[in-house]
Amino acid sequence: MTYLLFLIDDRLVIDLRETDKDGLIKGYTGKPEYFESNDAFYQNLIGSVNLTDEQLAKIELDFHNGGLCDYCGESANKVRPSPFMGDTGSMCKECWDATRQEYAASHDEHIGEFEDYPHWKEQA
Repeated sequence: MTYLLFLIDDRLVIDLRETDKDGLIKGYTGKPEYFESNDAFYQNLIGSVNLTDEQLAKIELDFHNGGLCDYCGESANKVRPSPFMGDTGSMCKECWDATRQEYAASHDEHIGEFEDYPHWKEQA
């Protein structure tokens, strides 16, 4: 299938032709992201890109497993719930690893490996 390619904030974005419940545009930059639906988004058309079914399946997998890290604010291909009880935020691998090191040094307590999360989908 052919998708439009835009330049947004100096990044190439594939418009996946979907919006979320808040009207944000579902886009892919190598990571799953959502963009404001406004005229500026559509003014910077670069071209188009053809995606195979396999490529689309991988992108959908990134949207299922990934999202916005509530700690650093960056988009990631994989996020998981915070290790802290009562914290509903999601955490990317970089923030998880930094928290593991900090917690081990200051509290002498162990936080598991980021990859040990059993709820990610491995295949579409």
